[in-house]
Amino acid sequence: MLDGLLKRKTAFPFLYCLLAVLLGELLVFALIWKENGWLPVVFLATAVLLISSKQISPLTWLVFFGIGCFAQIVTLKLPDTGKVEYVGRICKGGAGSIEASMGKILVDGEWTNLAPAVNIKLSNRDTTAFPGQIIWTAGTLERQESYPLFKIVSSVEGCIDRVEIISFPGKFVDGLLSKYRLENTIAAAVFTGNRRHIDYETRGRISDLGVAHLFAVSGLHIGLMYLLVHSLLSFLMLGRNTRILISITILFFYTLSTGPAISALRTFLMLFCYSIFKLIDYRQHPLNILGISGMTLVIAQPSIVASISFQLSFFATAALLIFLPEIENRNLIGQAFLVGLIAQTAVIPLSLSTFGTLSIVGIPLTIIMVPIFVVPAYVGMIVILVTDLLGLSVISDFVSGSLRVMSILLEETTKRIGEALPSIRLEPFPAYLVSLLSLFLFFIVFWHFGHKP
Repeated sequence: MLDGLLKRKTAFPFLYCLLAVLLGELLVFALIWKENGWLPVVFLATAVLLISSKQISPLTWLVFFGIGCFAQIVTLKLPDTGKVEYVGRICKGGAGSIEASMGKILVDGEWTNLAPAVNIKLSNRDTTAFPGQIIWTAGTLERQESYPLFKIVSSVEGCIDRVEIISFPGKFVDGLLSKYRLENTIAAAVFTGNRRHIDYETRGRISDLGVAHLFAVSGLHIGLMYLLVHSLLSFLMLGRNTRILISITILFFYTLSTGPAISALRTFLMLFCYSIFKLIDYRQHPLNILGISGMTLVIAQPSIVASISFQLSFFATAALLIFLPEIENRNLIGQAFLVGLIAQTAVIPLSLSTFGTLSIVGIPLTIIMVPIFVVPAYVGMIVILVTDLLGLSVISDFVSGSLRVMSILLEETTKRIGEALPSIRLEPFPAYLVSLLSLFLFFIVFWHFGHKP
């Protein structure tokens, strides 16, 4: 009887386990952080449990649901707001405003752990902090409704390099952008995934047009880097395992240079798991790898489930992997269209419920901008990096000048399109209803996919 409870036939059980962990963490988060926010999570968890019971046993699902609840209970604290001292590791660098996590706060003479991410408003707006550094700050602690869950308005702060190799990638890229006057261009945002390189007005237009995901380091960017490095190493006549290990090592430092951004970390973990399984010749379904990498991320940092970046990243990736067989059966143009359509459709519930906006040009713009701007900008930044190291300044100057012109043209293009085709804005309640309906339809499609021969 126990075997009957535990055994189910599915190629990707860890995806269902990930959903269980996520919902367990969300339930505890809603109980602690959101008044009356737990009831929708209970209904959603019940629906997912019923759907998942066709693929994995309910007992297994409930065990992972309990793991999610426990992880969130242990790490999610509610410290008193007010004057505090804080020490933590910077996970998102920048000037003026940064994010840190896995820290400690000093309240009334006692240090206590504060694992969730904290947004820190620096007292000196000209100070630049880099990912991987350790920050100490004294200021006022406040709670926030959205991720990061806490904010510190700093009165005084200081940053040090505990392990310099961790912060080196971010410093190196920042110095390279300054050297070639690319720090305030859209091309820099494409490569680093940090939209602080774009002015506030352009950022708003890009978000309204539904293409903001192109300017955050995601699967596209990490995948391009992995593909380029792996292809270059193949010319050196190295063995397969050696190429994989070197590629993952380089990818690790590139991921660090992005913050690491949530979407970049998710993609790196997926490629890392994929590489490990490839090294030991043990094939795994892509959705299983997504489940393993996702559980690693949310158990290590449970509060990340409240991050809209995390939610958008995993929803879009899961949808693409679910419909991967359909995508692979199309030609190149059909694949580009389906990737844009599926990814954008999958995140509609989250986009509507969070931002209340829906772009009618997001999908076609994504299809057009990736080959025309994103890939050339990304490859151009890598060319600058390589030629600068080799001392070929003529090539570096030419490519950087081209990227500046491309960035200006894209800014003007987004401005004109935004004026001609504004996004659809919904009031909170209609947006919430439409997002629930979209989510319900998504789970129906997901359920039917699990029953295909």
